[in-house]
Amino acid sequence: MKIAIGSDHVGYPLKQDIIRFLQTLGIEVVDVGPSTSDQPVDYPDYAFAVGRLVTCGFCERGILICGTGLGMSMAANKIPGIRAALCDDAFLAHFSRAHNDANVLCLGVNVVTPKRAEWIIREWLSTPFEHGRHVPRLSKLDLAFQSQSNYVATYPSRLSWDRFSISLSLRETSFAPVLFAGRLEEGLDAVAQAGFRHVELSLRDAQDIQSEQLIELLKQHCLSLSAIATGQSCLHDQLCLSSPDESLSNGAVERLKAFIELAQSTNSAVIIGGIRGQLVGTEQEMRAQRQRAIMQMKACARFAYDKGISLLLEPINRYETNFINTTNEALTILEEINAPNFKLLLDTFHMNIEEPDIPTAIRIAGDHLGYIHFADSNRHAPGSGHIDFKGVLQALDEIGYQGTISTEILPIPDDITALQKVKEFYQTLIGV
Repeated sequence: MKIAIGSDHVGYPLKQDIIRFLQTLGIEVVDVGPSTSDQPVDYPDYAFAVGRLVTCGFCERGILICGTGLGMSMAANKIPGIRAALCDDAFLAHFSRAHNDANVLCLGVNVVTPKRAEWIIREWLSTPFEHGRHVPRLSKLDLAFQSQSNYVATYPSRLSWDRFSISLSLRETSFAPVLFAGRLEEGLDAVAQAGFRHVELSLRDAQDIQSEQLIELLKQHCLSLSAIATGQSCLHDQLCLSSPDESLSNGAVERLKAFIELAQSTNSAVIIGGIRGQLVGTEQEMRAQRQRAIMQMKACARFAYDKGISLLLEPINRYETNFINTTNEALTILEEINAPNFKLLLDTFHMNIEEPDIPTAIRIAGDHLGYIHFADSNRHAPGSGHIDFKGVLQALDEIGYQGTISTEILPIPDDITALQKVKEFYQTLIGV
């Protein structure tokens, strides 16, 4: 069994005692903090951190400690899927499990001694849920949680909180529109704290992180990976599909295959955006480069198809590349490649530059659309510029798009503030 544990500064001493006790029982403990009692902290932050680990299945149960246990139990029970029980004796601990299937135990350091806490925890851990007549009652409780959840869509009909993703970068990079570049764990924690469930990860090389490490980090933060962005390979290493240097073009294919294998282990898609490069030289030379890039994309599509992975072709504005700027140009490439796992990625920032009308372009893309980036006209958080996102959402609803809505923006004025602005924008969309 794996148990998540957290406290406020008052409950810290008892938390440390309980951790040692659980370890003697052979239980794996995930300590969400705090790491000291010296500084005051807010108990809802730690209740949320423990609740998140329990509801996503990373930990089977959780334990929370504050002065009385009251604050922690109130905070934890705000989280859909959490059934937190405040117990000060073994009798309550027993029935919180037997009748209520409590998945979080709350304790008060000013109410129970360390020895009494051990007694309560032993009973709580050893008592199974009785099921039977208690199941329909808990079902009603879960439905009540869901009806009040922040994750219920109000507009458009297919929009929900579970659709949104945030773009991060593993490394520091000159590619600017990513958050927390070079600070992955900080970024994952901030995204999870903000309530998002998915991240998009911009990578230079799949070898920069082991799949097992990435999977573990995502699990710890109850996040999933929506897509892998690959443009840094071209930007920093000149590995571009359209490169006139055949070795660099082939290198881009090998880099993409490694990304595809990483995507297979994380159940995500792979983006072909900046990695395609630019066309240079005479008209004849540029035609040859275009054909090489298409041939290479076909090879990647076959490789990805065998792995069950989707590739996403992203039109990029004319100031960044001269190769595939518009939706229609991208659709032409998709037709030439003719692979069922090759879809279109549209980015509202690029569309604002290249498309006469963004909603119309979305309707033209239709069921070829596999992913979308939201960023405003200034590449800041959506809602910070002049793009009509209501029209964008209406068009997505019309074509029946039910995929990811990712956010690839500049960290302006800073990462945390930009993330907060994104959260506030999406909250307005779903009526929170």
